[in-house]
Amino acid sequence: MTQKTRRTVLKLLGATTAVGGISTGSAQKGKKRKGQIQKFGHSLLSDPPGSYAEVDVRNDGHYAVLGSYLGEGGSFLVDIQNPTNPTEVHRIPSSSHTRNADVKFDTRPGLYYRSQEPNDEQGVGGVEVIDYGYGDATPQNPAVISRLEAGETHNLFKHPHADIVYTVNAHGSHEDEENTGFDIFDVSDPWNPQKLGEAGPAGALHDIVIDPDSNFMHCAYIGGALDGYVIMDVSNPTEPSEVGRFDYEGRPDYSEKRLENGEPGFESCHYANYDPERGLAVVGDEIGQGWPGGKHIFDIGWGDGSPSDPQHIGFTYSPDAEYQGDDPLETYDWTTHNHDIIPKGNNTLLIDGGYHEGAVVYDMSDPTDPVPTDEYETDDKADEANGAPWLGSAPNAWGADYNAARDLVVVSDMTTGIYTLEVTPTASKEI
Repeated sequence: MTQKTRRTVLKLLGATTAVGGISTGSAQKGKKRKGQIQKFGHSLLSDPPGSYAEVDVRNDGHYAVLGSYLGEGGSFLVDIQNPTNPTEVHRIPSSSHTRNADVKFDTRPGLYYRSQEPNDEQGVGGVEVIDYGYGDATPQNPAVISRLEAGETHNLFKHPHADIVYTVNAHGSHEDEENTGFDIFDVSDPWNPQKLGEAGPAGALHDIVIDPDSNFMHCAYIGGALDGYVIMDVSNPTEPSEVGRFDYEGRPDYSEKRLENGEPGFESCHYANYDPERGLAVVGDEIGQGWPGGKHIFDIGWGDGSPSDPQHIGFTYSPDAEYQGDDPLETYDWTTHNHDIIPKGNNTLLIDGGYHEGAVVYDMSDPTDPVPTDEYETDDKADEANGAPWLGSAPNAWGADYNAARDLVVVSDMTTGIYTLEVTPTASKEI
């Protein structure tokens, strides 16, 4: 059913360490860890050739939208009002020459965005604006109404309070030190978006997430002039400014020894997200081959840290972290990917779309000592799925999004589609 080679529970519980001489592996003893997953529902959706990608849930929890990676998928609007039966409402196909890896809802109901990134010389870039009820279109009969001229775009983010979209042009391949982080677009008229400028430090910015309460933008720079975590202030949405950073330069890479000792490496900073109730951020490193990346916990106001001075206080690998091999079908096995943070009373949990791990829950209630506690292998109906041959077998979880309004998690699997899950602070299982 799965490609996993299980490690012992003892090995798993030892795989957490904080930087600065604070070892947390022994802190597990006698501590009751929390976090379990229950599945509500699943759908392969219309399952066109290729693979699914990012997932986003509308604020009210009525709809989810999925993107696609390679193939001819496009974007998929899914009704999740009944979480036991996620139902595809529409699919807007894409050309096999262009991928739509990222999708984001607008805060105005009836609009979403999908990134465009060329697969080859015939592909196109930018971001398409989709009307599914804002104007004349409907959820069942959507329309592409405009395009943000942003060049090849891997990720994007809509400002939570302003009609502004930020687009990220780097997918880790840009080494141009003059390349700025992101573009800024005014989408107040979604039929006529306008580019306002560029912002962010030079380097290959991979992804951004904005905290609507603090107006801090959490940026993951994956290479070029900068590899590391950057915090920007977007309280003035058209003039973002850097607040602080944690640069990976000069810090140790991942290695066999560091994995065996549960010690962090610092490479390929890929995704950063915030704790909505505590002054913390979680940053994941994605490494496709060789030694896998893990999750870093940063104090940005929880203790001695701050947005201007992020302090590294915790780290964990995925449950089955081991060498990933060099075969293309053995890559992205145990590295982490896109995640979300779930406050649950006195507990704080993290849900990750962990590639071949599937959906993984971590207990980060003690941020100096995060531990994986449960997982759901997202391989339902894998034998029926078209998928993509280069991925290897499912699970191939891409991302996870928590909706607080419905207390619901939605996970996308590149091969098997969409999952609706419940994550609870129940005593953990041995995984």
